[in-house]
Amino acid sequence: MKKILLASTVALSMAGFAKTTVYAEDSQATNNVQSSEKIATNTVSNEKKNQSEAEKATSQTPETKEQPSKETVVEVVNKEGWQKENNQWRYYEDNQPVSNWKKIAGVWYYFNQDGIMLSNTIFNDYLLNNSGALAESSWVKIDNQWYYATEDGKVTRNNWKKIAGVWYRFDENGIMISNAVYDDYLFKASGVLAENSWVKIGDKWYYGDQEGKINRDKWAKIDGQWYRFDESGVMLSATIYKDYLLKTSGAMAENAWAKLEDKWYYATASGKIIRDKWEKISGSWYYFNKDGVMLSSQWKEKYYLKDSGAMAKSEWIFDEKYKSWFYLKSDGTYAENQWVGSYYLKSFGYMAKNEWIFDKDYNAWYYLKEDGVYVTGNFTINGKDYTFQSNGKWITDSASYYKVKPITANVYSASGEKLSYISQGSIVAIDGAEAKDGRLPVKISGLSGYMNKSDLVAVSSDSDFIPHYATDGNYLYHELSPYASIRVAPHSSSMAIGKKYYSTDGINFENFTVENPFLFRDLRKPSNYTAEELDKVYSLMNIKGSRLAGKGAIFKEAEERYQINALYLIAHSALESSWGRSQIAKDKNNFFGIAAYDTTPYDSAKSFDDVDKGILGAAKWIRENYIDNGRTYLGNKSSGMNVLYASDPYWGEKIASIMMSINSKLGEKD
Repeated sequence: MKKILLASTVALSMAGFAKTTVYAEDSQATNNVQSSEKIATNTVSNEKKNQSEAEKATSQTPETKEQPSKETVVEVVNKEGWQKENNQWRYYEDNQPVSNWKKIAGVWYYFNQDGIMLSNTIFNDYLLNNSGALAESSWVKIDNQWYYATEDGKVTRNNWKKIAGVWYRFDENGIMISNAVYDDYLFKASGVLAENSWVKIGDKWYYGDQEGKINRDKWAKIDGQWYRFDESGVMLSATIYKDYLLKTSGAMAENAWAKLEDKWYYATASGKIIRDKWEKISGSWYYFNKDGVMLSSQWKEKYYLKDSGAMAKSEWIFDEKYKSWFYLKSDGTYAENQWVGSYYLKSFGYMAKNEWIFDKDYNAWYYLKEDGVYVTGNFTINGKDYTFQSNGKWITDSASYYKVKPITANVYSASGEKLSYISQGSIVAIDGAEAKDGRLPVKISGLSGYMNKSDLVAVSSDSDFIPHYATDGNYLYHELSPYASIRVAPHSSSMAIGKKYYSTDGINFENFTVENPFLFRDLRKPSNYTAEELDKVYSLMNIKGSRLAGKGAIFKEAEERYQINALYLIAHSALESSWGRSQIAKDKNNFFGIAAYDTTPYDSAKSFDDVDKGILGAAKWIRENYIDNGRTYLGNKSSGMNVLYASDPYWGEKIASIMMSINSKLGEKD
């Protein structure tokens, strides 16, 4: 409520000071500001008119209220004009307080028989404001209730009144009706008639139409939304009315969700809820029961409805009730009696764990661990050791092949002495000897020995790739993987095109032997190629961006200085540094993998100052560590440099293959 400083002040006759400034409040509804002491312009009541001309003359004479003197007054002072006594106002004339109506400075006041000015009250239906002035066409608040005075100062009773263009209603006591329904008309807290607007009374909402009347027992479309009102005119909210879903706001839900008492419902475009059926909403399926409640965190036949209510699909869920994992397929049904990756889902969708499963489709047994994943390799179940293939199949008989699991694994003699080591993923064959101290007898790349069972996992030739040899009619190739093969020897008439041949040393086969021309060649013998011819190698092999290109003279210098075959050095560097293009070659000028250990190849690799020193330094290192120790040929894992130089069991065979290819390009001089 704005406070308005009253413009009128009464001139007091003797004291020489102005009457205390008085404030009044305007109506919060209309903002119609009225001065409580404004000059009266209308005809006053008969009671005022009966006053004497002398009183009227006196009331129009400017006077001031007496201010008590600060000095001791010996003489009795006559009182004139306004006087405040015992916190009450009186008006004096001829030293006597006036009573009844009195017009002072153009404003009417009323004084009782004791001369006390009445204020903030109703007297004989006249409305007196807080300053005591007669209220004319203005608002007055008395005891927290609002009243309105007509132009002649009388209170408005049991009537409608349009004030400043807005309608108000006053009861029989003259009190403005507010925040209430009267005769079906709705009034705001400000008292204004609610026209096309909402009003909250207590905790209930009502709506006044264009006439200000409430809606009873009907639908109403307001600002594009449908609302339902009961017989009392109260807006329905957070409820279902004749299958129509009404949100917390009261608006009817249309293609929308609403939560009522911790339960979710969904209304279609018609506003009605969905009952006892599936519904696809925003791309997900939901199920609603007969009461229209969305189901969640539970099963609906073979389907699972998540916390959100959406049907699970193409995902795992854990059901706390059944203490099991389930997999829901793309159609939403649970998987059963089938594999999902490394997991097996049994009847009714339960995930198998800590149990054996026989799959008739694969005619094989599997064991599923605590986490549900099938076992591979060696595994102990109830104190008994079992061996499984990499695809989880239990190997009922002794396996023929195993794959190396760690980055590198050692091969031992029968007495436990380390013979060599081989790299991760290498396939070893079982040689049929007895196992020793938990180690299996194996053969690979010409080496026979024993390996820790824990380093191996069984593989099957039925489902896993087993390295083998094959011919194209020109050369015999060692097929190392489905994607890589190396040339190892010329074709032999004993070989059949299209047939797979198996050998654990690459030399001895079923009914023939193979001689690899470079695998066991003495590397101390020089190459027959000149430096100029060796410079052609990189272009002939279509190698671009090599740091070794044009270094034929340096390779020949290394050959002469350290008595190591230059063709071998080029082939060796080609394998270890990707023809001089690897990161280690670029950053460290290390082209031969010196000290580039399997676990930390880049960090541990030795550095050289430049390319030339990288070639010469490596040749010197090979001479001192291998050639001088009797390892004068590439060989395999049983003899030669390959035993200790590299974990790759076919390292020597690969270098020999590169030598064979270069030799073929340069004219078969070596």
